[in-house]
Amino acid sequence: MYPPFMKSALLVTTVATALAATSSFADSLVTIPLASWGADTSNEGRAITPDGKYVVGVSGSANGFFYNVANNTVIQPNGTGAIPNAAVTGIGYRTDPVTLQQQVVLHGASSGFETEWMTTDGGATWGGRRRNTSFTPAVYPTANSLGSSTASANGQYYAVVRATGANGSVYVNQGSGTWVPTMTYSSKGISGGDTASMNGISGTLFGDGTKARAVGYRRNATIGYQNYMLDYSGSATPTANYFAGLAGNNVGQAFSVSGDGSTIYGMSPIVVGGTVNYPYKATFSGTTESSISQLPIYSDSAGSVNLAVPYGCTSDGLFAVGMNYRGIEKAVLWLTKPDNTQCIDLTEYAQNNGILGSWTRLTRGYSVGESFDEFGNEYAVITGIGLNGGVTRGFVMSVMIPEPSTLSLLALGGLAMLAQRRRK
Repeated sequence: MYPPFMKSALLVTTVATALAATSSFADSLVTIPLASWGADTSNEGRAITPDGKYVVGVSGSANGFFYNVANNTVIQPNGTGAIPNAAVTGIGYRTDPVTLQQQVVLHGASSGFETEWMTTDGGATWGGRRRNTSFTPAVYPTANSLGSSTASANGQYYAVVRATGANGSVYVNQGSGTWVPTMTYSSKGISGGDTASMNGISGTLFGDGTKARAVGYRRNATIGYQNYMLDYSGSATPTANYFAGLAGNNVGQAFSVSGDGSTIYGMSPIVVGGTVNYPYKATFSGTTESSISQLPIYSDSAGSVNLAVPYGCTSDGLFAVGMNYRGIEKAVLWLTKPDNTQCIDLTEYAQNNGILGSWTRLTRGYSVGESFDEFGNEYAVITGIGLNGGVTRGFVMSVMIPEPSTLSLLALGGLAMLAQRRRK
């Protein structure tokens, strides 16, 4: 049986579908090219900059890449000879405290070691690598492993990685200073046979660029997955806290966090003892959970213990992307503004807008940024994976965000008026 809110989700989705039919001129779906330096047939988009201009991911199984969206170019990061030999899973901006340049920073692995790369010119040239070969933890989140902010005074950025296996430490590390930066390591030891992982990290903590919040899970044999966050505040052990999911206990798993650490997306059961996970959005004041709400999903969601997973969210915490399991995985976008909350199936949206092309299905949205056109229209810019030509391919998709007044027009049948308004 589905919760009552799903009836309203169906209505909202219907409105979104109607909107799609009026705004196809503005939306786009691009297939990320394969790496030219490999013999790959598949690739994946794993993280995107807050403004949607640059993407990182993996081509094949070992060719980490940097994708310049504007010129549709896939580039191999190369920091003084260091190239990624696995997925690049994090990307963001920072301001160098000495040169005052805006820099794009990437996070991944080179020769099996945690590495960051930097470019100031869209990937044409690269600064020196940041890598410490004595630091050996080697398990990375699937996506969004780097948090950063151009407002941080000393160019701080943050990256998460963990050791393998049970009792393996989780690391929340800070890079700072002019490039090549200094790395400060902060670890949380995991004991009792538990495992833990951070799935995402912020760029600040409530505006303080010297701190950050990582979110994920801690898991043990008795309770299972529990919502878990680690707050970085220097080289000391990060502050650890569990927090409640939709059932009111700590069972669940966090996946993504806003740029200031105040909003967290994840999944959890909706009743104590439940075994099926639903998506949530939680807000925080400090370490106090201020609110938690269930995200809308489609009424035919079934067939998996994880009905939806919000893998990534925007820096402002208002949009999230992920997967809604509807018999098969379907990539979705969540809008969570109080006056405009909806779940949009990206495959259906693309099909309704005539931009699906050779894609069979978009399966997961991993990361999302925001952009605006010259008319002030807002877009969610999403990267993730889907099926194209029978293989897994990475995509970048732009979706125009409807205004609250747009939804009112649709409810009143004002589609012609809406189309005129969108094109003026």
